[in-house]
Amino acid sequence: MTNAISANGLALIQEFEGFQAEPKQLPTGGWVVGYSHVRADDAGEAVNENEAVELLTSDLAPYETLVNTLVTQPLTQTQFDALISFAFSVGAEAFGKSQVLRRVNANDYVSAACAMDAWRKSDVGGELVIVDALVRRRTAEKALFLKGLPALAAPSVFVRPQLDHAASILGAPVSYAPVPEVGSIAPAVAKPEPAQRLAEILKSEPATEALLLTQVVADNADEDGEITTAHAKPVARYDFEPRVAPRRSEQAKAKKSGLFNRSKDAPDGADQRIHKVRKSVEMKAPSFENFGLVALMLFGLALLATATSLLVTGTGDMAEYAGAAALGTPGVAAVLMSAFGLWRAPQPKAVSVEA
Repeated sequence: MTNAISANGLALIQEFEGFQAEPKQLPTGGWVVGYSHVRADDAGEAVNENEAVELLTSDLAPYETLVNTLVTQPLTQTQFDALISFAFSVGAEAFGKSQVLRRVNANDYVSAACAMDAWRKSDVGGELVIVDALVRRRTAEKALFLKGLPALAAPSVFVRPQLDHAASILGAPVSYAPVPEVGSIAPAVAKPEPAQRLAEILKSEPATEALLLTQVVADNADEDGEITTAHAKPVARYDFEPRVAPRRSEQAKAKKSGLFNRSKDAPDGADQRIHKVRKSVEMKAPSFENFGLVALMLFGLALLATATSLLVTGTGDMAEYAGAAALGTPGVAAVLMSAFGLWRAPQPKAVSVEA
């Protein structure tokens, strides 16, 4: 069965789209006139309300075909009107990927109506904000979609509502943004790539950036025994062999060569040994543990960058919010754990070597 939008559904869309008699320029290019009719080439002439309704009816025809094609479950007229308004608002591509369509096709109409609440943000001047008019429109579409379903009684003394924390987080934003006037929005700024965003995060945290850079040892070294690192103070090179106990065969060779001969002139019979110059060196060699902590921090930052990319470039789908939370939570934990481990790592100290 092929459905068509009713007069009530058309009136709902007219109410929330708003009427523009004079063409006004869009930030993405083109001109808008009437009820969100877009002219790509030039501004053209002004329109009256009757002409605007005709243009809107023509613009809604592809969305009627879209909903009739993608929805596999039977719909009432009010449900069809609500989906046409929702699809026209979010766009054809977003509607095809939305949880609203998936839950409708799963015959879960209540969940489909609740999924509409996630689509309340818009890009205003390059910033993704919650717009008050979108909250009202989603509420009206949700009520219209549920209107055709049979009403079920839920006595308050028997079914006492409890706080749904997930819904409270989704339904209680910090602030709303008013609807911007058409033609007043500046062109949107291109969103940065994930790698560029990660670099910006590192620049905003100088301590983290310096900590990561000090772990990178340069390939070249100075002749006076110092290794230089990027953005780090020079550290001393190992210029001595570690003190280890000589093997028995080496001790025998040393006795034969006279290194351990007793001095005949020593009254107490003490061994005459070779004295070495006492040296104090600053030992600073990154351990494998530090490399592991740095790798853990980079992994955590990569997870945070991916989660940020999902939130910034996503379409507002609940699955994308869940994916961003699933990536961001271990990312934050990895960064905190690695930062704490690097902070608790033992500091290099001067070691005195004497033989």
